[in-house]
Amino acid sequence: MRKEPAAGKNKRNNKVLSLKDDDMLAHQGHSPITFSQAQGHHSASPKAQTLCRMSEGDVTVLPFAPASMDQSRQERPSLTRLYSQNGGYHLRILPDGTVSGGRNENDPYDILSLKAVSVGVVVIKGEKTGRCLAMNKKGRLYASQSLNDECYFLETYEENHYNTYCSQKYSWYVALKRNGQPKAGPDTHRGQKAVFFLPRPVGNM
Repeated sequence: MRKEPAAGKNKRNNKVLSLKDDDMLAHQGHSPITFSQAQGHHSASPKAQTLCRMSEGDVTVLPFAPASMDQSRQERPSLTRLYSQNGGYHLRILPDGTVSGGRNENDPYDILSLKAVSVGVVVIKGEKTGRCLAMNKKGRLYASQSLNDECYFLETYEENHYNTYCSQKYSWYVALKRNGQPKAGPDTHRGQKAVFFLPRPVGNM
């Protein structure tokens, strides 16, 4: 009878032992890890690779946002009143296209819809009139019937816990004077009481 070479016999024994070890691991609830699997542990996941391949033309994605985030809730406009620190007026958007301050707690024209259109940029619309707050090239506030490039404002939460709204196009602030009339944009600057507004949720007045 031909004797099997020692090397071949050892190789077969090692294979049998390896199979037995795998059976023991499976019996204990473990899966044997192959060398290729160990190497693959350091590679990017298919999900991460998909995110990396997304082009700038695709929809904006927040890959690290909490899974519970409701995107539709984030995009929904919020109803509020903007309370001026300078004189205690609420910003009003009127049907005739003018903007002013009022002190009537039941005034429907000071109920505003604020919608974020990008990070830090909002559109302010009168809930009653449907007109958008806007600022023209002279710094005058008006209520536009249609959305245009003068209707975008940079919303900033200031250290005094009030908000400021700065025209994205002209870099002047929305402001009310002590008599409730709008202050001209060129006369405004950060730090004035006239530019500070406190959002007050409708129904919690």
